[in-house]
Amino acid sequence: MPERRNAPRRHEAFFATHLAKQLAKHFAALVVLSSSLACGDDDGGRDGGFDSNVDASETRDAERVDATIDAAARGPLVGPTLVFLGDEACYRTDLPADAFTFLWGDGSREETTSPSACHVFPYAGAFVVSVIAGPRDASLTVQVVLRPAERPPSASSTMAAHGARLFVASADDDSVAVIDRATSTREARLSTCDRPRTLAVSGDELAVSCQDGHALARFDARTLTRLPDVELGLGARPFGVAADPRRAGRFVVALQDAGALVVVEDGFVIARLEGLTDARAVAVNDRGVALVTRWRRPPEGAHLYQVDLDDPRAPRLARTVLLPRQTGLDSDTDNSGAPSFLEALAFSPDGVRAMIPALKANDVTGLHRTGTALQSQTTVRGVFSELYPDDAGTYEETYRFSFNDLDYVSAVTTTPIGDRVFVAFLGGEQILALEPFGLGVQGGITNVGHAPRGLFADDEGRLFVHAELSREVRVYDVRELGAPPLLATIPVLDDEPLAPEVLRGKVIFARAVDPRMSRTSYVSCASCHLDGESDGLGWDFTQRGEGLRNTTSLIGLGDQRGPLHWTGNFDEVQDFENDIRLHQGGTGFLSDADWSTREDPLGLPKAGRSEELDALAAYLASLRGVGTSPTRLSDAERAEGARVFASAGCASCHSGATFSDSESGVRHDVGTAREGSGARLGAPLDGFDTPSLRGLWRTAPYLHDGSAPTLRDAIERHAVVAFGALDDAERMALVRYVGALQ
Repeated sequence: MPERRNAPRRHEAFFATHLAKQLAKHFAALVVLSSSLACGDDDGGRDGGFDSNVDASETRDAERVDATIDAAARGPLVGPTLVFLGDEACYRTDLPADAFTFLWGDGSREETTSPSACHVFPYAGAFVVSVIAGPRDASLTVQVVLRPAERPPSASSTMAAHGARLFVASADDDSVAVIDRATSTREARLSTCDRPRTLAVSGDELAVSCQDGHALARFDARTLTRLPDVELGLGARPFGVAADPRRAGRFVVALQDAGALVVVEDGFVIARLEGLTDARAVAVNDRGVALVTRWRRPPEGAHLYQVDLDDPRAPRLARTVLLPRQTGLDSDTDNSGAPSFLEALAFSPDGVRAMIPALKANDVTGLHRTGTALQSQTTVRGVFSELYPDDAGTYEETYRFSFNDLDYVSAVTTTPIGDRVFVAFLGGEQILALEPFGLGVQGGITNVGHAPRGLFADDEGRLFVHAELSREVRVYDVRELGAPPLLATIPVLDDEPLAPEVLRGKVIFARAVDPRMSRTSYVSCASCHLDGESDGLGWDFTQRGEGLRNTTSLIGLGDQRGPLHWTGNFDEVQDFENDIRLHQGGTGFLSDADWSTREDPLGLPKAGRSEELDALAAYLASLRGVGTSPTRLSDAERAEGARVFASAGCASCHSGATFSDSESGVRHDVGTAREGSGARLGAPLDGFDTPSLRGLWRTAPYLHDGSAPTLRDAIERHAVVAFGALDDAERMALVRYVGALQ
């Protein structure tokens, strides 16, 4: 259940200042019906302003939306239960009386001798409309929403629809499944480039971001013919792709490792915007606004980039929006911290409000920082933020709430009309349906499959859930939320691409709902290492007998040998049983008898004592290679960097193929310890395990406590490196060389 931190009507001010603007924008052709059940219905001029290439199915969808909005409740009080903001809604009662009082639920009332009355609600939200007729009364709940935009907004997701087809990206299989929504069957499998993550449809074109393929794969959504890929540059690492609603064939793509956004039109890159660090998810509305998330956040809070696409050939960074860190909130229903792992976002159907699901990570609390130990229920939890634009069109966070007993919110979508919001929980393996503005829970679905990472709601009352690690799409009837029935389960793969033990370990890694992993579904391995990567945060682990510790990436772990963590306090992956039992509240995967003799992480081995822990180890061992650096060095630059690296003494610790001597078990004090560095297994700190230098371009900040925001800062902090003796050119050569190691 969500813990609500703000007043439920926090958006009233927005609607008060923007109502006239919204009426002009969305309701220019408003027609008020004269019947006693009148509710505005606008079908006139529906195609005005449309690009000639926009799919005609959008018009059909809009017509179905109007049919939905006209649905009326029957009973003692009769009238529409779903109303567009700005429309006049009329209600009638059959209760006999000489006088009637209509209470509109927004603080206003109307007294009349007529059994019918009409009202225009002042802002969007849920209202209880009541009528008092003598000694009797009746009421019904009315949901007021903004009319969906004629050209719907688009957001990066693992699923996208085109007509009756639903396309689903499968990253581990390098493929896209094509699902026939009419029959709930898979009709085709499309091979893509390496590791497709999200996709979008614009007109009749399907675009797929290939994270490790450095490209945008393209298909004709009607014929399923492969179109030429769009090459985005080695090391670009594209993730989010969204369609620009204003023109068919135009997409906006976030390049995570390159820290950039590109605009692709008709298969060609027409613009590029640099300076978007760790760009991940993207959403675009019909006003020419693109929102791009920064996946991992700095200490002060989460970042969201607002990009002006008025001129798609010259995109402009309008603002970096801060979702600030909160303090003093630790309890059994909330925790301090700020949103982290911003992998998904969406506009509401009107294209105004932005919604961001995430994980709220508590890098505030700890014995060193606050004198309070982190608990399993105050470390991480699911969180949801909404943003609205101000009068100048600048987005800002207006509301945030935390979920209780649930982990990372991995996906968000709405119904086509916007009267319900659905959110998915990666490790909690469930879906919640929320009222769109008050955000109260209307219902939910449990056991939706392993790692739900994509959601799609259609106009027939169905919710499609992409359970990534169950390798399937599950279809639910969500017209009534008491117990939504499962309508279909659709496999998305032909053959499993991972070895059975690796897949099992990957499931366990993400599964917070398993009581062996977490006491209350808050924490899993993925909470700090989503996709095996680092969250980029510095945690206070003083209570664990350690100190301030920067999360390390697990990518490339299969190429390395040696102890784990900054102080080498684990000597095998199976030692994560200690974190699970002692800090996550889980019951653990070892038997109690084995745990009693193997609690010491450097004592008797845990390998071979638990199939689940061994599967975790197999999954992490499969994470080989660190990817391709976006920094391109010439042979001369690489040679000069290697020369400086050797002359500065870096190779004395960072040696061999992994650029680390970790396998030797020797720890080093290179002058980077400081207040807060703490201990090692509760004993005096004698140095740090040498981290690998491979893949540094995506693992900022640096050092054991994350105190070095850049590679240059990290190198300068090494007292054993003769950095001061290098001239500026040599320093730059060293930084570029180290930052490009792969």
